Amino acid sequence: MQKSFLSSLFLALLLLCTPSHAGGKHDFSFKVSRGDAFYKFFFSTGLSGDLLTKLMSSDKRAQRLNNIYPGDKFRIILNDDHSLKEIVFSPLNDNPLNIYYDGSTFSYEKKKDARAGSEITYTVIKIQKSLNYDAKKVGVDAEVIKMMVDHFSWEIDFSRDLRKGDRFVLSWNGDDTPEAMIYIGDRKTIALFSHKDSQGRKKYYTSNGLTINDTFAFAPVKYSRISSGFSKRRWHPKLKTYRPHRGTDFAAPTGTPVYAPAKGLVKYVATLSGYGNVIYLKHGSELVTVYAHLSKFAKGLKAGNRVKKGELIGYVGSTGMSTGPHLHYEIRINGVHKDAEKIKLEKRSDVPNNKMSSFQKKAKRILFELNIK
Repeated sequence: MQKSFLSSLFLALLLLCTPSHAGGKHDFSFKVSRGDAFYKFFFSTGLSGDLLTKLMSSDKRAQRLNNIYPGDKFRIILNDDHSLKEIVFSPLNDNPLNIYYDGSTFSYEKKKDARAGSEITYTVIKIQKSLNYDAKKVGVDAEVIKMMVDHFSWEIDFSRDLRKGDRFVLSWNGDDTPEAMIYIGDRKTIALFSHKDSQGRKKYYTSNGLTINDTFAFAPVKYSRISSGFSKRRWHPKLKTYRPHRGTDFAAPTGTPVYAPAKGLVKYVATLSGYGNVIYLKHGSELVTVYAHLSKFAKGLKAGNRVKKGELIGYVGSTGMSTGPHLHYEIRINGVHKDAEKIKLEKRSDVPNNKMSSFQKKAKRILFELNIK
């Protein structure tokens, strides 16, 4: 008798604690408050833990549901039999993510056009591990992450400069690519804003209307002549054999100053057997320049330094495997050697004067909304 009573009591409590679908409710809406978690919303609709596990393992985009913030919204829609039909996740700072379930598999759709014509919205990436990891965690596409690295690498060394707690903010206005990209660190802030040219091509500029990349000087040294050009097969006077010459040799007297042809990061300052005294500069995310056979380096120059265009980095010499004083200069893009006399590197560009006023108004509005000075 007592056992029967306890069983009845347990069943009654279970019914009280289980969401009731009496009345035919199939559409549930939730707004995230501090301390909320997605699984709470999921279970409150009567859906199972097994289905939640299946959802979370279905696609890396599902992991975004574990990173929710106050103000974010969810809508969970059920079929007539109370099985899952659709989840709509509407982050406060990003486009909505629709997740559909057909009874066996999940499919995903990010509503790219949801913000078109609306107020600018924002995605905040707070650095805990790395830009790549933390950006993907909040749903930023790999293509956009690469674009961020390509631009900010002109001013940030991602292996040295990023600190835990630094932030990247992306603003959106309906396009697949951001309206603005902003880095906020303890020591500096870098803000880039988009502008489309007359042909509809989108580039990013500082608030002064200049792209963050630099225009390269042709030669990093005042030279008398090019003593040896780029060649796949050149006679080496010391080795007495034919071998590739993957650089350009500028003949100049020993002690002639060598200058950075564009702003960059000093990657290596070293002495190598063939190159002698050599410097590697990194410009952006893909381009490296090399300066070999130097007689000496500029005072205080070391790996990790940032140099400006035209800044002294060393002096012409004949160290290493060299037959006379000259600067051996290389350009490498993604590790591939390029001919300095033929390659056309992207130049720094600016927003046209007749578009500058509207461009700067947009930049000021974004900075004001983010309280960035």
